[in-house]
Amino acid sequence: MGGRLEGKVAIVTGTSRGVGVGISRSLLEAGATVVGCSRRELPALPAAAGIDDEGLRSAQWVCNQEDLQQVDAFVERVVQTWGSLDILVNNAGGTVPVPLAESVPPLAAKIQGAPRAEDDFERTALYHAHAIQNNLTSPLWFALRAARQMLRQSGRSSIINISSGAGHAAGSPTLVSYGAAKSGMNHMTRSLAEEWGPKIRVNCLALGPTMTANFERLVLGRQEQGEDYFENVPIGRAGTPEEVGRTAVFLCSGEVDVINGTTIEMDGGMLPGVLYETGLAPIREMLEAAGEPTRRVSDAGADRGISK
Repeated sequence: MGGRLEGKVAIVTGTSRGVGVGISRSLLEAGATVVGCSRRELPALPAAAGIDDEGLRSAQWVCNQEDLQQVDAFVERVVQTWGSLDILVNNAGGTVPVPLAESVPPLAAKIQGAPRAEDDFERTALYHAHAIQNNLTSPLWFALRAARQMLRQSGRSSIINISSGAGHAAGSPTLVSYGAAKSGMNHMTRSLAEEWGPKIRVNCLALGPTMTANFERLVLGRQEQGEDYFENVPIGRAGTPEEVGRTAVFLCSGEVDVINGTTIEMDGGMLPGVLYETGLAPIREMLEAAGEPTRRVSDAGADRGISK
């Protein structure tokens, strides 16, 4: 992979851990300069260890992507420091599943990092608004600001949005606002590709289960799940951050420019919806331990008197 992105400057959001580290490391290995962002200050880009220890082609800066002015200033600082911006990977985002879409428990809102509220309806509304902000609106802000730079440069640039299988048209119970945001991201990807071609190619990676430290600890670490979790994943395992990174390098390399406006599903062939209940299980256990209400996905229709 070495040299495929030589001389390119990339921004990757959400690079403190997990998939963001895998993407950043792959871009660095391919020769790109990578600037990562996170909410908290870090001494260096975590992915740069052993590749760019002196920080000549990497940096990790603070940016709260919910703040439009910080997004603007972040992109401007990258361009002033390295002279251009060729790649944007909108990786930051995520949420936690909830058993009751209409009544989000305080613990779930706290884990997600949503604004706190004592009133149940206000807390629920803010939780869903926070999920849409972080998984759709903020990536759109970053894409718009990056494009203002990319469109006036020579050559072609690339934007990659990191989506999720939760955005599938089959629906995503327990992840209603997150799934809606990711579905919107898939549509946004196509629309922006049509807006900005041929100067900017825009593509999307919709991830299924991915072997991050949090996934391994919270989901696979539960004794009754483990290997059984992957019975509904045809390849029999989770994806890896490294696989996501290698795919990002391929899309940014310009080797096949005709791949544009596309959402690539990286879920091992998983059927939609099969893992929502198992994915919710760790959160359910936390909520039940805290004495907060839960409900199984399969019970939702019965609770409302809906025939199946």
